[in-house]
Formats: sequence, structure tokens, C-alpha cells
Amino acid sequence: VASHPRLFVTFTAPSFGRVHSRRAQGRLVLPCHPYRQGARCPHGRRAGCWHRHDQDDPRLGEPLCARCYQAGAQVLWNALAGRLWSRTTIYLYRALAQLAGLSEGELRRLVRISFAKVAEYQRRGAVHFHAVIRLDAATTCRCQGCLAPPPPPFTAALLEDALRQVV
Repeated sequence: VASHPRLFVTFTAPSFGRVHSRRAQGRLVLPCHPYRQGARCPHGRRAGCWHRHDQDDPRLGEPLCARCYQAGAQVLWNALAGRLWSRTTIYLYRALAQLAGLSEGELRRLVRISFAKVAEYQRRGAVHFHAVIRLDAATTCRCQGCLAPPPPPFTAALLEDALRQVV
């Protein structure tokens, strides 16, 4: 299975607004959200945070301004994250077929996309996914002994191109 094209990917939620975060470069901890002195959001709150948060700071993930933060959009994201993953896998077959110059049916007779994913919450409360996505040769049996690498031109680079197209 080590010879099979595979990717380790992380799918994160879009920004729903600024939240307190911990930014570090090596041992140096940077200011959360540096801003121009006096800059304010439309609700009169400071537009940034100069604090250098510790890893266990309870403010991490909290919005800088609760009224600016799009909480409703985040609720929808979390509610639809499973459906978005499903669509991603469906469209990945389509994009891979297009890049290989095949119909989706022809592609499915040659390769199978296998994946393992884990969903977890970020500190800000948004769902994100970590996944290993692998290409295998299409076989009728899915047992470990029958697994085979896909035929050319199915490489990790082609899989990455298809995934970028889909996402």
C-alpha cells in the first residue's frame, strides 16, 4: 500500500470573523491580531488584539467582536460539513476522470478512491476534517491481499490536482 498514490489533507472552515488565536514562530509568540492604534470595528470594539496568548488561554477561539462574528454561518457550516465531505468525494471522481481524459464510468473501472477521515472541532468551534486519500486499482474484491496500485497516469500529483479543483 506504500506504493499507492496518497495525500494527507486538512479541510478547514472559512473565516466567520476574527477570533483570539495563538500565533507562534518557533519559541516566539506573536501578538494575536496586531492592529493600528485606535482602529475599531463597526460596533466600536477594538479591531485587533496585541495580547500574546498562552496555549491554555480561555479566550482562544472567542470572537474579538461577538456582533461582527458570523455565528449563524458557522452553525450552518457545522450542520452541513458531512454533506460537504460527501460532495467532495463525489466530485473528486469527476475531476479525476476529467484530468485523465476519461468518462467517470471508465475511471471507476480503473481506480478506486479510498479514504479515512477524522472530523474535529477547532478552538473556535468550527468542524474541520483531516483525511488520508489514496488511489487504488479497481478490483472486485476489497480485501487487503487484492489491493494493487492504480495504473498510469494515476499519481499523487494527479490526485492533488483533482482535489484542488474540487475544493
